[in-house]
Amino acid sequence: MRVLILTFAAMATLTACHQKSDRQILTETCVAEGETPATCQCITAAMEENLSPGLFRRTAAAIGREKRRVGKYVESLKLEEQLEFASVLSEMVSCELSQPDAEIVVD
Repeated sequence: MRVLILTFAAMATLTACHQKSDRQILTETCVAEGETPATCQCITAAMEENLSPGLFRRTAAAIGREKRRVGKYVESLKLEEQLEFASVLSEMVSCELSQPDAEIVVD
């Protein structure tokens, strides 16, 4: 019986060690959508620093794990949460513009 309990405890520990953080999940999803790793790391950091921990965690679950579209996810949030996202938007946009190979097109 003791061996069985130790085996389950070891498996649980190994599983926990291999889980990706919310930050990693969001960054990888962003890269998979075609952005550069540096841009994605910047965007994810801005979200993590400026969104409440609960909203950041739910965002990682919805966008990263469930693969929901960002626009649809934000539309599904309460008004207060949408405003929280809006307050981070300019910082997220500046992440793309701060990349050395980014182009600014003026008509």
